[in-house]
Amino acid sequence: MSQTGLRRFSKLFVLELWPWYLGGALCLAVTNIISLEIPQLAKALVNHLHEGVKASAVDASRLEYLALAIIGLGLAQIFVRSSSRILIFWPGRKLEASSKSYIFRRVMRLPQIFFDRYGMGDLISRFANDIGQLRIFFAFGVLQILNLIFISVFTLYQMLQVHRLLTLSSLVPIIIMLVITRIIMPRMQAFTRKNQEAVGLLTNRVTETFTNIHVIQTNASERSFQKLIAEENEKVYATDMKVLLLRTLFFPLMTALTGLSQLIVLFYGGILVTSGKISIGDILAFNIYLSYLAFPLTSIGIIISVYQRSKTALERIDPFFTQTLESQEHAGGDRPLPTAVKPMQLLIQDLHFHYPSSEHQVFTGIRLELPKGEMLGVCGAVGSGKSTLFHLLTRLYNPPRGTIFFEGQDILDLDPQDLRESISYALQKVHLFSASIRDNLAFGMKRIPSDEELTQATRAAQVYNEIESFPEKWNTEIGEKGLRLSGGQKQRLALARLFLRKPQILLLDDVLSAVDNLTEARLIQEFRKLNCTMIINSHRSSVLELCDRVLYLKEGRIFDQGPFKDLILRHPELQEEIHEQATPETAL
Repeated sequence: MSQTGLRRFSKLFVLELWPWYLGGALCLAVTNIISLEIPQLAKALVNHLHEGVKASAVDASRLEYLALAIIGLGLAQIFVRSSSRILIFWPGRKLEASSKSYIFRRVMRLPQIFFDRYGMGDLISRFANDIGQLRIFFAFGVLQILNLIFISVFTLYQMLQVHRLLTLSSLVPIIIMLVITRIIMPRMQAFTRKNQEAVGLLTNRVTETFTNIHVIQTNASERSFQKLIAEENEKVYATDMKVLLLRTLFFPLMTALTGLSQLIVLFYGGILVTSGKISIGDILAFNIYLSYLAFPLTSIGIIISVYQRSKTALERIDPFFTQTLESQEHAGGDRPLPTAVKPMQLLIQDLHFHYPSSEHQVFTGIRLELPKGEMLGVCGAVGSGKSTLFHLLTRLYNPPRGTIFFEGQDILDLDPQDLRESISYALQKVHLFSASIRDNLAFGMKRIPSDEELTQATRAAQVYNEIESFPEKWNTEIGEKGLRLSGGQKQRLALARLFLRKPQILLLDDVLSAVDNLTEARLIQEFRKLNCTMIINSHRSSVLELCDRVLYLKEGRIFDQGPFKDLILRHPELQEEIHEQATPETAL
């Protein structure tokens, strides 16, 4: 594993669990000590029986004592071994839960560029599958490693007490096993990484497909997406088979080498017994010791597999920890906005911007002063930067320092959370949750609004009458993504949030594209009552005509600005650009 990543992960989640691991290790040590005593008792029992038969004088009470002692130690071993598993497995579950909670809290504070870098399904795979792999290593893996250490040390000591040369002879196949393990490890790591990456890509593709299943079905594209999923699934299968092939070759080889060790003991040990150098009880005890040693040694392959998967998993979740938090990207970015100021003034000076993943300049020298309370329209061709402007104003992406100011304060000096609480940003794509209408309306608010506030907001959004027609009214459950509502109801419910929040600045990203002219005029009238600075991105002439001023974005700059009717007269091509972006209008 990456030493830096491992240290970070251990410091955050593992070190606090050391009492559990210590207790588990002690129980495991006691388990192995008991295991070593049982062969000694078996040796004494066999030797006593062998000598008693030869002398025709078997001490029955002695045999009974030894047999009961073996049974008693066996029962004690069951109890202590079970305790060791509980004490070591519990931290693994605790670690998994703690790390998921910690990572989720960080994800909520990561900048947009992080989510641009990874697919949603890939992030889900890292969050669910890869953290699960770490849980397996820090539970089952730790147990196996500790067991291997204790058994190896204690058992080898007892084996050396029986006969040193016999011990060394039996270890030759085990040394070969370790050499083979060292050779196979890099290959298994490479195959494991490819497999987990393939699983992430498959999860990403499946998530994308399920999210857009209605689009796929309405366009009769099921076959093409089935093919894409099949291709990704084949990659997972191919990489999985490579890992499986190595395991298939590795485990039987380990078993064969262990069997070779036992064969050496039987052959060479038999010679030692016949020569009188060791007793029959010694060879019995030695074989039991070797069987103790055999299982953890054959489990080396399992340990390696678990280790490699957890190593890859740690590398895959590392970006969750190393990505700079949004609030830490710029020193001093924690000043609050003057909440008493409403509406707010916006100033943009010489703004140049390109997305981190591209060198293409979206903006080149944008300059804009937006007085308090003005309603500004924004128009332009696809790709002219209309939505990008909103991304920068809400700090989903950070602009260069000294380019955007709210009430005279550089946007990079403002706390992102505080900034977004002062701005309401409505997108054309509606986002609703599987909850009640009341909870969806209260989304983003610090308190649950009263029924009176809900009534005012939904009346302003032209959706109140429809909510009143529902049997449960505000408590109506709308289903995932609002599936129980019509498209128009979803849109207007989302707009009602804006009226509840009463923002200082309102950003509307083409949210009126499907509204009929009458509803559109009513909504604009209600928006103006909010007494806030407003920017509307729209391709509808009727909306732009209602704006105090309109910006015409073209080729990364403000090509022209002024009343919309004047812009159309000066730039006939603007009407064509707007027409190209227009979609069939259906009333909400």
